[in-house]
Amino acid sequence: MKVLQHPLFIACLLLFCLNQVLENNGVYVWPLHTHLDDFLCLPLTLTIILAAERVYFQNPAFILPKRYLVIAAVLFSLMFEVILPLFAARYTADPWDVIAYAAGALLFQLSINRHAPTKTTNQVNN
Repeated sequence: MKVLQHPLFIACLLLFCLNQVLENNGVYVWPLHTHLDDFLCLPLTLTIILAAERVYFQNPAFILPKRYLVIAAVLFSLMFEVILPLFAARYTADPWDVIAYAAGALLFQLSINRHAPTKTTNQVNN
């Protein structure tokens, strides 16, 4: 579960919470109010999925295949930018949010979705 201690995951989680506190207090900062949650959504979700997969497979070196990230970005985009706006006026379709989902998936891939460091013989003996 070390992946849940990744500095970027913690930063994303703190940013998400801070943005929610601001919004709940009526403080709306553009573009944070409109796009930050969409950007942070996949790094947070995918990190939790990665942690669960590592526990399930008992393999700290497991990484999510890139196709999972693409599928996640597509599904989030379809659900929140196509389907929900059709059924609820509260949701609005925004192509910039699709870009935010893709950027979040890319951030996850480039930073968090890595093999867990393993101890080498020198590190164990020192």
